[in-house]
Formats: sequence, C-alpha cells, structure tokens
Amino acid sequence: MPVTLPAKCIGWIALKALSNRSAAVTGQVLNTFSNSFYLKTGSGDLVFVTNRSVRSPITINLETTHNLERLARPKELVHVRGSEIQIGEDCIIELDEASLYQSRSGFPSELGPQLARIEKSLRVVSFILRIVDTSQSVLDPRALAHGGMVDFVSSGIIPLRRPGMEGQFREAALKIVGLGSGFTPSGDDVLGGFLLAYNSLAKAIGRVSILLDSQLLEEKTNWISAKLLDYTQRLIFDEQLQRFIDSVFSEDKDAPTIALETLLPRGHTSGIDIALGAILALSLIRDVALKKEETEIIARALGLHSLA
Repeated sequence: MPVTLPAKCIGWIALKALSNRSAAVTGQVLNTFSNSFYLKTGSGDLVFVTNRSVRSPITINLETTHNLERLARPKELVHVRGSEIQIGEDCIIELDEASLYQSRSGFPSELGPQLARIEKSLRVVSFILRIVDTSQSVLDPRALAHGGMVDFVSSGIIPLRRPGMEGQFREAALKIVGLGSGFTPSGDDVLGGFLLAYNSLAKAIGRVSILLDSQLLEEKTNWISAKLLDYTQRLIFDEQLQRFIDSVFSEDKDAPTIALETLLPRGHTSGIDIALGAILALSLIRDVALKKEETEIIARALGLHSLA
C-alpha cells in the first residue's frame, strides 16, 4: 500500500503546473533528500515538495515526518488523479486540505528614508559574513568560485552603477553561472540573491529589471539550479526571501539585518552566497539612489580585494 501524505499548502505555480490534464504522465521525480524532493513537470516547470514550513509559489508543503527519500526516487513518474498526486508506486500526496499560497505581487515604486539607513545593516551583515564559516562559498579564497566572483564584482556589478550597462552586466553574470560546487553552484546563488534584490527595487531607482536568458542558464548549470535562478530573477521566490525584501522598507532599522541573517543557514553555502548577492545589490541600489560610490567599500569588507 502506498503511503498517503497530506499537503497543508501548495503554491499557485505548482498547482497550475500539476493541473495539466493533457498528458497521461504529469512529471518525473528528480533529486530526492530526506526532507524534500524535486519534480520536473511535462510542461518544463519545477515543483519542490518538502516537509518544511517555508512556502513559495513552486512548493508543496507536506504535513509529515516521513523520510521522503525513501518514498520518492529519482526517475519515478508522477501522475495526478483528481486531488491526488501519485509518486511512483509508494507515495500519494493528498491535496484536499491544502491551502493555496500566492506571493504578494508588486513592489514599491519609490524608495523612502529607510534606504539611507540600510547602510548600517549592510555593514553589520558584511561583518558577520567575515566571521562565520564561509568555506566553499564565494567568500572562501580557496573556493572554485572566488576568483570568478571577484571579476564579476569589478566587471559586472560596479559598472551597473552607471545607466545603460545592463548588457555588460549580463555578459559578466553568465561567466559565473554554474561556477562552484554544491547542489546549486555558488555563482548561481550569488546571482539569485543579486537579481532578487535588484529587480525588486529597479523601478524605484528608474532602472529596468535584468533578466538572463533561461536557455543560456540551462546550458551553463544543472537544470534545477537554472530553473530556481530563472524563477528568482522573475521575482518568484519563497516567503523567507519575501520577508527580506519587505524588510528594506520596514520602519524597524534592524529588520534588514535580521532578515539577512535568517538567510545564512540555507543549504551548505547557498544562504551565504544568496545573502552576499543581495548585499551587493542593495549597496549598488543605494549608490544609484543617493549618488554615492560605496559598493567598493562593502566589497572590500567582504574580502574582494581586487577592488582596492
């Protein structure tokens, strides 16, 4: 008998992707872990299934303590029948009681006085990143991605302070896609953090969003990481990252620091790399809005010495 797992929440993209009734097979299991697994749907969407509580548009949150790695195996087929999702022969996800998660759309078109105060948060989190264990992240001088990150800051991020440099940024950004080790390479995580913050606030500084070509992403990194990066740059992300963006506009001056700190434990180095990208994006946005040139100071504080 298959094990039935009740879902407590499903993201709107996951629901839409799994509602394709035109195909007998809705998808396939990709990577599996003890508390989560990934699905690739027939329409090319990514769905994340987890027993953790953080919600997102692409996530199904389960109410279970089962080891999911034992119930879902790579390459098993996914079938949807009514409100049930059958994973191979051993697992059924029941959606009857699941609530629908829809992330908030739209971001402020103007930056308030909070942006001037965010310098403290940027410096505090930059200091934290220098004292925590950052081994194998882009901040580790011995890591594969460190040199590429240093080049990306100088050739992609700093020039973006000037208008009309989006093309040069894209060229520099694509050089770090797939760079580094880990399930999601460090270069991808840094770009995710950067584009998350930059694209959320671009309109407020009179800039356009920057989107990297999704096909090029898939050519340069693994499929799951490419999809996650593509979702993030299009501002489809989980509620933890949503809280970070919201914190930028909070009246609480400590909110951005706390929100950035909560990102650090994600994965082995993903949280550190995402936070780094977000810090650099916020610093750059602050430079543009306030006509300053302080991103180099943040970069040096993070150990990116070529900017000296």
